[in-house]
Amino acid sequence: MNDMFQGLSIADIDAVVRSIETLGYGVIKNGLSEAVLAKTRRFVEDRVRANHGEYLHFTGAKAVAGTLLQDLSESKNFQNVCRLIYERGVSPSPPPPRFHLVLRCLAGETGQKHAYYFHFDSYVLTALAPIIIPTEGQSGDLILFPNLRRIRRHYLTNLVDKICLDNPLTQWALRTGVKMGWLKPVRLKMEPGNIYLFWGCRTLHTNEPCDPDKIRSTALMHYADPHAHSWLRQKLGRA
Repeated sequence: MNDMFQGLSIADIDAVVRSIETLGYGVIKNGLSEAVLAKTRRFVEDRVRANHGEYLHFTGAKAVAGTLLQDLSESKNFQNVCRLIYERGVSPSPPPPRFHLVLRCLAGETGQKHAYYFHFDSYVLTALAPIIIPTEGQSGDLILFPNLRRIRRHYLTNLVDKICLDNPLTQWALRTGVKMGWLKPVRLKMEPGNIYLFWGCRTLHTNEPCDPDKIRSTALMHYADPHAHSWLRQKLGRA
């Protein structure tokens, strides 16, 4: 793969962190080669076609083998970039570079149901690589309310946040507020080849719908789970 991450300096990393703090997201431009994108596009298109043009997602290293998620998660330079972003933006003691990998494919009528679900990620840093983004009609823009909360030190407080946010009334209010223009999120149009980074566990986010006859696909790499060793989380068996 085009491992341009080796060329990123500490000044470049600091610029990404400043952008995450001020704009709500940072961008590593042209971080992915066309060859890497092309093989992952083929992977997505083949699976969506086999699924009759409807929504599906893949989670974990085995499920995304052969895609850019494997390339990135195994890249020592990309691992180092994530560690440095964490070190410069969160704490001088970054955790080991282990990633939770997800490949999302919005398509068909079922894809519409996965839009406007507002959530915080369980992980501190989210790196998002767009694979296929429609260029006409509804393109499934990323919606961000950046840095609304601190990293939750205890899993219990994070769980309370999640329960309140997952409430249908809360989701309806957020969805309606965005659609009516009462709430003013950061709306991000993404370009394949770039990698977008934000504090996933601090930023409330979702995606807008894309037209059902098109595919919107994104690769997500989640890094640094602050509650990985929580006894309560393990007992409850939930994120």
